[in-house]
Amino acid sequence: MSLRVTIARGITTAAFAAVLATGFAAPASAGTNGQQILFTDDRGDTYSVLISGHNQDGQQVSHCFSTPATDNYLSGWWWKGTVAVTGYAGSACSAELYNFGFTVPTNWSSDYYQVWD
Repeated sequence: MSLRVTIARGITTAAFAAVLATGFAAPASAGTNGQQILFTDDRGDTYSVLISGHNQDGQQVSHCFSTPATDNYLSGWWWKGTVAVTGYAGSACSAELYNFGFTVPTNWSSDYYQVWD
């Protein structure tokens, strides 16, 4: 085998490995710049919640989530710092029951930070 063929195979192998590495890179974790919320409905009467606070980019945002279960993983929205929760007896954030605040740490060991009503 010539030196040219050996070098060409080495370059091809390295390029293939680089493509595989980028194609199978681990997804970014929410645990390092804010968390998603795991809302646990201990009261059993909360069918939606409005979460208001700062997102992972530091922007003030609010979103209404349906909470039909005891444990509700409110995914797709990342929070950090002071956050407010308003619980509702109806769907689509109607018929207010209560509100409270809590602090979501920027760094957390999980992608979800759990709160209870």
